[in-house]
Formats: sequence, structure tokens, C-alpha cells
Amino acid sequence: MSLLEYLRTDPDCRNLAEGAIHAVAPALEDPDPADIVMHINEWAFILAGRMPLPWNTHKALDALNHLLFTELGFQGDRETYDDPLNALLPAVVSRRKGLPISLSILWVALARRMGFDAVGVGLPGHFIAALRTDMGLLCFDPFHQGRPVGEEAGADLVKAATGGRIPFQREMLRPAPDRTILARLVRNLHLRFLHAEDWEEALWTGTHLILLEPENPRAHKERAFVHLQRDEPDQARVDLEEAQRLGSGEDPEVQAWLQQLQR
Repeated sequence: MSLLEYLRTDPDCRNLAEGAIHAVAPALEDPDPADIVMHINEWAFILAGRMPLPWNTHKALDALNHLLFTELGFQGDRETYDDPLNALLPAVVSRRKGLPISLSILWVALARRMGFDAVGVGLPGHFIAALRTDMGLLCFDPFHQGRPVGEEAGADLVKAATGGRIPFQREMLRPAPDRTILARLVRNLHLRFLHAEDWEEALWTGTHLILLEPENPRAHKERAFVHLQRDEPDQARVDLEEAQRLGSGEDPEVQAWLQQLQR
């Protein structure tokens, strides 16, 4: 199944782990999500036998975190953070390490199977997971062993991730739509390919960003840039015109590129 086919069957991307496979399928030897889904289901089955009676949310979360981070040994990859494998769920599962967003996707997928209303939270520079509860949003950081994240810890994460360039705001601790989570996952790869000037790989990540966010002018502009680097002016023009149509105002860079292509 291609990403386009997956989005037709699950446009809201509620099957988040499955979507995370389809979103990066061109980078995988085997893009079938069945193996990853099987692993998550097995872990959920193990946790089902460990749930506290009477029910206690905090003890249930302790069991989830103990399984993922102590027994299974998942951890944030601090040493080779920029390795593209950290964004590929099959590699994350086999290597037991990954990016904040890939580990959060695993955490959310498992928590949902336990009956929690689990969501992702896209802080600037650092992705975390959370639960919607009657008391509000309870946030956790799977990159750091699932530790709780309040406003103070959230501010520290943003400061560390952005070098203090972006001031923390309370509104940053809000759920991200599942489809937006997948777009951010792909963007992690896209930026790495752009930095490496790997235009062939950047073309598919650029295309997947458009599939995930077709109304986002930035996605069309970025793929136009890739087409320009690949000496594909006609394809670049199409993307630039779409970026121009979708933009709320004139983008000087888009205008300059279009004028250059008209010469």
C-alpha cells in the first residue's frame, strides 16, 4: 500500500504506527507495516496482564514505561541523532533507539491499545507524547524514558532544542493531529536529505509532504526547490504556481524563482 492509498483509507491517520511506515516507505526494504503492528500488539497483550486492579492511571503508565524503556530497552539516540534510521520505525524497533518523534509514535500507539486517549505534542525542536484526561493533558517524554513533562520541563526542552531562539509558550503543549505528526516525521528526513544534497531522496520526501499536507504552500515550495536542483524546470514551475495559489500573501522567493523560470 502506498502512502496515497493509506491516506484514502485512513485520512486522519489514527493508525499512527502503520502510517509511520507508509510515510517513509521509499526508505524501507520492506514497507509492510504488519511486523511493526504485530510487535506493538504483543507488547499491548503483555501490558494487559499487568494492569492494576483497581484501576490506577499512574501505575498503568509506570508499567508501560517500564516495559518500553527498561525491559525492551528503548532509548533516545543522542550519539547518532541525525542518522536517518532514527526516523524509520522498523529500524527503531530493531535498534531500540530513535528520535523523539519516532519513540513518541511507538508510545502513543501502545498507549492507545491500552485504552488511553494518547496524542502527540509537537514542541519546537522536540516531540513528546501525552494523554488527554479529565484533569487536562498529561505530557511525557519518550526520548527521556517517558519522564513527565510539565510547563517548566517543557520550557527546558524547547530552550535546549532551539538554543533559546524560540521562547516557550504554554500553548505549545497542545495535541498535534495524527496526520501532522506523520508530516513532521517525514520532514525530519527531508531536512537531512536537503542538507546532504541528496536530491533523489529529497524528491520522495517532498512528495510525501505534499500528500500529507496538500494545502501547505511550504511543501510545494520545498519540492519546487528540489526540482530546480534536479534541473526539472517544468515540474518546479507547477509546484511554485501551486505554492503561490495557496499562499496567504506574495512570497518574494517564489516570485523570483518564477521570473527566473520565465527567462
